[in-house]
Amino acid sequence: MPPPKHQHLKMKTMMVEDTGAFDCDICCHPLKPPIFQCNEGHALCSSCSDKLATTGKCHVCGTSTRGGYRRCRAMEHLVETAHVECLNAAHGCDAKPVYYDLASHRQVCPHAPCHCPGKGCSFVGSTKKLLDHVSRLHGWPCTIKIMMPHEVCLGDGFNFLVLDRLVVNGSGTVISTTGHFLFLLNVARQPLGRAISVFCIHPHHKKWRSSKAVKCVLTYSQSVPECKLLVRHHLQSDLCVDCTDLSNGLPHTEKRFMFVVPNSALGDKDEEAINVTVDISICNI
Repeated sequence: MPPPKHQHLKMKTMMVEDTGAFDCDICCHPLKPPIFQCNEGHALCSSCSDKLATTGKCHVCGTSTRGGYRRCRAMEHLVETAHVECLNAAHGCDAKPVYYDLASHRQVCPHAPCHCPGKGCSFVGSTKKLLDHVSRLHGWPCTIKIMMPHEVCLGDGFNFLVLDRLVVNGSGTVISTTGHFLFLLNVARQPLGRAISVFCIHPHHKKWRSSKAVKCVLTYSQSVPECKLLVRHHLQSDLCVDCTDLSNGLPHTEKRFMFVVPNSALGDKDEEAINVTVDISICNI
């Protein structure tokens, strides 16, 4: 009788105790094709194989590599099939990138978490979930799907804006935000008027700040009919906006410029909300 054919076991998941087996022994970065090996099977990445070519020997066992490193097809196939769960799975991400692409995925994952700015609130979630949280639980006003410029009614405390798109200054290029850009306008009453500070809540703020700058033009205009010396008050400021995921709380405003609407410009200084025109855009650094 012929021997039985080998049956493949189909498994959806497999536990790997040491992911270091998928990393290059030299640079410690994840291995990705093309992958090379010495005659004894010690693997290394393409970049390191080029750097070590002149040494003439394996970095692990010392075996001669005068003829050059050989392709490691088996390891290439293995790393191409090694998919891992995103670290933001708890926040709703169902992506399972290959292991060597995990770091790249994390830099753009739309489910990366941001923190609630509420004092004593420990909520952490994606910008979409954060928006739902601040609206439903805290009752803070949220204005969604707006295009710039836009007039908004700002009450005391936190006010949230979600932009459908952002325009790059100077080029006219439109960037679809897909809900990732959540803006917080904080209104604080001061003895001389209302102080407004602007923040961009973004899970990838560090990467974003390295290449882009967020600008916000705030405009307040009000007629003052009861004043004999002033007919109309017009204020406008062009602000650089801080980007943050709020993991360290709300950035301190003492060292930042705030847009201040003086009481003298308000029709009623005790009015609960003021109307301000907001125009947010980005600039390439």
